[in-house]
Amino acid sequence: MKSEKLKKNIIIYLLITIIIFTLLFFVCITRQENNLVTLSRVVNTQALEVSKNENISIIGEKDINEARETLNLKEYENLPKEMSGYKVIGKIKIPKLDVEKNILETTTTDSLLVSVTKICGPEINQTGNFCIAGHNYWDTFGRISSLEKDDEIKLTDTYDRTVTYKVYEVKKVSPYDTSCLSNETGGERELTLVTCTLGAIKRVVVKAIEVYD
Repeated sequence: MKSEKLKKNIIIYLLITIIIFTLLFFVCITRQENNLVTLSRVVNTQALEVSKNENISIIGEKDINEARETLNLKEYENLPKEMSGYKVIGKIKIPKLDVEKNILETTTTDSLLVSVTKICGPEINQTGNFCIAGHNYWDTFGRISSLEKDDEIKLTDTYDRTVTYKVYEVKKVSPYDTSCLSNETGGERELTLVTCTLGAIKRVVVKAIEVYD
């Protein structure tokens, strides 16, 4: 009888433990999603205000040349146009981490569960700071904190044109710090990757800049 009672108690304790860990995991994921979505909303609101006040558009010479090239290229030959109802605007590849993901146009709680998403910035591979958010999953942005200076990241647009960027900074910042998303790049093409640490206590930020031939 004691043996059966002990077995029942052990099973009950295991079930309680599983339930607790499941709830904690759900809370962490929910907090991370809200964190990244809120970041997107804040930055886009700031960008809208700047646009209203300044009413300017900066287009680099490289962007104009690439726009001309577009006339001779076909779009979406090597990419899906959408995933789960969200528009695909390009692809990111991080060779060191063996990560390759399509980039979605919109950052929402649902889109972050589908793939990585654009937070803010110019069109992909254009002058400015193109910012991407992703969950800290193993096959997404979960290992970007292990990237080092000069590691390469490749961005491919919907016309299958690829630009290579080199990492120049990896850091952790407060969830309230949006300075890494600034679009002031001095005419350069930059890339920013953002994910959350466990529990969404901080953000991991990776900064990269275009590699010139």
